[in-house]
Amino acid sequence: MELNQLLQFKTIAECKTMTAASEKLHISQPALSTGLKKLEEELGTQLFERKKNNITLNQAGKIAFTYACAILGQAEEMKNTFRQYAKENNLIKLGFCDPGPMRFSAPLLQKSNQDLAITSEIIQDEDLLLADLLGRKYDAVISLEELKQPDIISIPFAKEQLMLSVPTGDELASLTSINLHQYPNREFAVYRAFGAYERKIQKFMDWLVSLPHITVYTDYFVFKQMLEQKNVLTFTTRLVQNYRNDGERTVIPLEDEGITATYWLSYLKDNKKRLNKIISWINENSLILLGTESFSHK
Repeated sequence: MELNQLLQFKTIAECKTMTAASEKLHISQPALSTGLKKLEEELGTQLFERKKNNITLNQAGKIAFTYACAILGQAEEMKNTFRQYAKENNLIKLGFCDPGPMRFSAPLLQKSNQDLAITSEIIQDEDLLLADLLGRKYDAVISLEELKQPDIISIPFAKEQLMLSVPTGDELASLTSINLHQYPNREFAVYRAFGAYERKIQKFMDWLVSLPHITVYTDYFVFKQMLEQKNVLTFTTRLVQNYRNDGERTVIPLEDEGITATYWLSYLKDNKKRLNKIISWINENSLILLGTESFSHK
């Protein structure tokens, strides 16, 4: 049982409709329904009487609501205590939608800001990005979409692009760029992590995995062993190539459409001062992160 489940349950009970609760929590109705179903399965009972236009707590639900309010109240008290602790100890909490930008940027951020304690986590459920930011679980979140809310500022953080990785002796290694649609019969291997970036380039990935001579791996360690044993064409990304060693290979930018994306860093306006050093670091390193000159930010 998770606190997020209890918060969703409490909000549904207070709003009396899934639509209103969904809007208040900034998550989709299907995600909200799934969360409620999991909670009811864990407790072994239904918690609501479901009617055509609203839902109300049944007797079990009323008992659960009392517990949920108490637990959430204690959790909020604990968070308030540690928010103050974090302020006093320069702790910056970052939430990332993907491991790529996190593994690339987090060590660099920490190295350049040794007076800060920077923590980084992956947010698996993209529906929670906005809710976690508004709920101040994180000081900033990094997503593949600009979070357009009145109280939120979003700035470009890093650009991502799929790239071809070829053995140094391959005939393609001399190319400065390549369009894979011109080489559909080459042998490819691809490691699929099914993260946010891969979902962003879904159309291209669907085409890629349909090729006749491609092997798809979902276990990274098996994929890594294969790379050590076979001279096969594979893939990396603009960010991943900086921290993942695939051996003696040449990385070639792809010309194909639908393979690029921009990550955005979003934070609450009233948290800007706290994040000044992070924002300055992004500006100072924009050529590396974005491939552009520094962007202006008000």
